[in-house]
Amino acid sequence: MVWLTWVVIIILSYLLGAFPSAYILVKLKNNIDIRHFGSGNVGTTNTARVAGTGMGLAVFIADAAKGAIPTLVGLQYSEWLAAAAGMAAFIGHLWPIWLSFQGGKGVATGFGVGVILAPWLALISLITWLIISITTGYVSLGSCVGTVLLALQMMIAGQPLPYILAVTLMAALVCWRHRSNFQSIRDGTERKSFRRGK
Repeated sequence: MVWLTWVVIIILSYLLGAFPSAYILVKLKNNIDIRHFGSGNVGTTNTARVAGTGMGLAVFIADAAKGAIPTLVGLQYSEWLAAAAGMAAFIGHLWPIWLSFQGGKGVATGFGVGVILAPWLALISLITWLIISITTGYVSLGSCVGTVLLALQMMIAGQPLPYILAVTLMAALVCWRHRSNFQSIRDGTERKSFRRGK
């Protein structure tokens, strides 16, 4: 039955998205709970700050895969299921059942979804994210601009409606999850992750 296939794929997508990559990798390497260090966030940026750039990259790849794999599986059935599976994985990363629903901010997982739905547009957004993050020093700003840009590109390029809806919702949630960072930027207290000249 089609509806049962949808239910199974969406549930499994959420569970995969909820896999706490940063928590487990940092625990295995450094034997610490990353939630008690740095910003406490279980994402790429905090991992890089706490456990080093290499570990941060490993977490980024793992989190991106959490979004890409379910989306690719869903795409074998329909565009709507691809978008739904990717969104379920994204939600799993933000609110993981394994970590009392306290997850990351969704940038890498959302990128993984975007790579499957529209690879070239996702690449442009990734480059934009890097440029803004490096030139301003604020990864949070680059993350919000990059994800919003992906949604706008999909609209302009006339991508399928389910793709546009999923990516637009992800962009809104990524920006919302960074709201405290934006407040810190306004207050002048946000920590810069990149420092030019160093």
